[in-house]
Amino acid sequence: MTLAREPLRMSDPDASAVRSILAVVPALRSLARAGEALGLGSHELLHAGPPISDGADACAPIAHSAITAILFERWADTVESAGALLRTGAIRLRPAQDNHCVVPLADVLSPSMWVQEVGDLRSPASVAWSPLNGGIEHVLRVGILGKDVLTHLRWINGPFADALALALNEPIPLLGLADEGIAGGDDCHGRTGVATAALASRLEHRWTGTEAVACREFLSRAPSFFLNVWMAASKCMLDAARGVAASSAVVAAGGNGEEFGIQLASQPGTWFTTRAEPPAVQPGLIVTDAVPLGAIGDSAVVDLLGLGAMTTPAVDGDARLQFADILTDAVAAPRSLLMAAHPGFPRVQPRMVITARRVLESAQAPVVSLGVLDKTGKRGRLAGGFYRPPLDLFERAVRGAAI
Repeated sequence: MTLAREPLRMSDPDASAVRSILAVVPALRSLARAGEALGLGSHELLHAGPPISDGADACAPIAHSAITAILFERWADTVESAGALLRTGAIRLRPAQDNHCVVPLADVLSPSMWVQEVGDLRSPASVAWSPLNGGIEHVLRVGILGKDVLTHLRWINGPFADALALALNEPIPLLGLADEGIAGGDDCHGRTGVATAALASRLEHRWTGTEAVACREFLSRAPSFFLNVWMAASKCMLDAARGVAASSAVVAAGGNGEEFGIQLASQPGTWFTTRAEPPAVQPGLIVTDAVPLGAIGDSAVVDLLGLGAMTTPAVDGDARLQFADILTDAVAAPRSLLMAAHPGFPRVQPRMVITARRVLESAQAPVVSLGVLDKTGKRGRLAGGFYRPPLDLFERAVRGAAI
């Protein structure tokens, strides 16, 4: 294993965490209901980022997604009554990452929704979960209220999920798909079209039943489908380092629109948080009267693992130029922060894993590629941008973990 800068000793806790993460061989294995897989009870929902203390405090996009989920579960019959359940505390909100799960943007998970299981082929008991990606239209993750969103959510968690569950009759290894994607121009976060097509090809002859044609057509126009799968793979990999004593490896990261937080390997389950500022966006991309929401989504785990925005500067073309235009001071950051080359990516050999120690040593924060949502929850996704958590967050995490 090649390590950035000075070689870390084999006894070094961060090196131990890195080795554990890079040893994981993630594979898409099956689908399950969230209630069964994650122990979600009635009137419980999972959301992105650190804890939200009260449903009344949830940002508008998460509140809208929660209302849609309440209607999906039929815990309420109207938007008004669903909103009342959320505001009065009848709905319990829990961080997805504290339940070995990841959700994108303002998405939420409810007990009857399907989740996809990504497990480590070397350690079958090591698993992570994520919801099915809804594609590009009428999606829950952007936090808009509407009948079309609920209708599409029922199809994704109904006929499509039923067909996909049957198609997953054997595991689909994911490192090769991610490697193929990056080699073709993906970053496994903001751009996943190549990897999605590769996944679709693995499923092509597995579809059966009356929904086969609809499922194929959906994947052909859902370039982001691989994102949720890779989010779960990233979570599965990072979770391998949870509990490594004295390690500062970042094993969880995400925002809830109000706060952005991280967890370190040595203190799994303990969130260190900061105010979630809106991601930086290329000038002119957001209409003047729109107000962007603070950083949101568990997809930050992709970047803190080392892909997404952290691999963008290594990619030629428009993506690199956009990155440089928005964050001119961050172009060199990835190579100095990422700890080791991953042997499971023979084509592109990306470096992976970020430690809080390395962040503080270099005085450079990592970069996260995030969708920017409308703060009011009325316009959905406004643009794509880049978020840099402050150095102070990593300093407080190291100090709080006493390492």
